[in-house]
Amino acid sequence: MSVTLADPYLFDPVQFPGVAADEAWPPMAFDFQSSWLRGDEHGFERGASGEVIFVRDCGAMRLVLDIETAHSALDIEPGSRDFRLLRLVPSALRLVERIAPGDAVPPTLLGEDGPEPEHHHLYVATTALADALGRDEGAEGQALLAAFRRVPPGARMFEMAAARCVAQGGFGVERVASLAKGLQRLASAHAGVLAAQAMGPDFTGMERMIAASRRVQTRWNASLLAHGLLKLERVAATPRVVSAQLLERSRQLLGTAHSLRDVPLLVREQARLRDRLLDINHFWRRCAAAWATVHAETTDPRQIEELARNALRRLSLPGLHAPP
Repeated sequence: MSVTLADPYLFDPVQFPGVAADEAWPPMAFDFQSSWLRGDEHGFERGASGEVIFVRDCGAMRLVLDIETAHSALDIEPGSRDFRLLRLVPSALRLVERIAPGDAVPPTLLGEDGPEPEHHHLYVATTALADALGRDEGAEGQALLAAFRRVPPGARMFEMAAARCVAQGGFGVERVASLAKGLQRLASAHAGVLAAQAMGPDFTGMERMIAASRRVQTRWNASLLAHGLLKLERVAATPRVVSAQLLERSRQLLGTAHSLRDVPLLVREQARLRDRLLDINHFWRRCAAAWATVHAETTDPRQIEELARNALRRLSLPGLHAPP
């Protein structure tokens, strides 16, 4: 059953800590002022385990940064503009592979729609689907599967694989073209799910900052804010967990793709799961990025309380976090 949600950009607007009410945030570019973070030879990337890495291109220097303490290593004052820009980096690296000083902030962080699935999303989806369809689609399906493994990923991979089957395998054009077209539709739909999940908000960073704020507030006093943060900490993983469940459900559906007759229904179901993920992304991206700019020791508790209220209101939305 579909659920009508509020407009994510008008629902309980999020104010970033330390940002004036009339200041637009995030800004248009990562225009750091610190001498450590100026110049084309510097940049941020994701490591193999998801950690943020500060890279100096002119040599072999690679500094692995804990985003909670990176400002100390880079001599950046907590709460400053450079501090807030630094804390945006993990969210931006969910959308692009590298951030260098002066780079534009990804449009998705500014509220625009997310980018289209990339070639590697389409390739992963195609490989899985070709295997599933190939089991029950006979020799043509097996040949198409083999062809996909021999063509470069990209928008023309379906056309190239089909042409290879016809030219080298001697299969009929109509049969191979029909199989490739159905596979393309379903692969594109699943690639949309993969992209939506991969480019989601930095939920882990948000959860980490909520926990850090709760620890600080509990250490200082047993205030209502400390109790509220404890309540929030217990459920803060919900959007991340539901996003993972939606992705897993999408993958499970691929195993049911045994024939081209299954394609229309599976395409619709993949589109539904993608839309669910996009709804979660839209409602949480700005809130998660704002939590990342919190410095648990120095951020005004009133601003932390406001962010906690933002998060709890999102968690209470009916339908947004329903199981797949």
